Amino acid sequence: MEFILYQMKLVLARNDFVRCQILSRKISNRALNEKGIEASKIQYYKNMVQYYVHEKELLEAAKAYQLIYDTINKATPEEAAVLEARYPNDRVEAFQNFVLYLLISSYDQIKVDLLKVVESTYPRELEKQENEKISSWVKKMLNFELMMI
Repeated sequence: MEFILYQMKLVLARNDFVRCQILSRKISNRALNEKGIEASKIQYYKNMVQYYVHEKELLEAAKAYQLIYDTINKATPEEAAVLEARYPNDRVEAFQNFVLYLLISSYDQIKVDLLKVVESTYPRELEKQENEKISSWVKKMLNFELMMI
């Protein structure tokens, strides 16, 4: 898995997104959900975020950031210490990016469902955000109070 992740990193550096997609398919979801490879899982989804943003699949990028955040949250204390040392501040950034990419993605039912998940599953995280506008935008999107800027 580490070899494939390194290959993904190299092809992304060359902006070869087709090869990145091909390489990403070589890692199965079952392999990503195994215990003890949380750092590799985070690196995989960071690579995939780069791919999704290039392909303008913002909802998929939001889901990838959600998986990064959930991986960090569900880690054991020992694993959490290792992840914090390797990826400092990723917990906060992953949640913020998850919500922001979700907010700017195109409007459909999946987006609404994910916004409801954010509101019901992550209320403390929304309250903790330094930028309180994020939680207000989530509420506005759910209440259909879209503002014109």
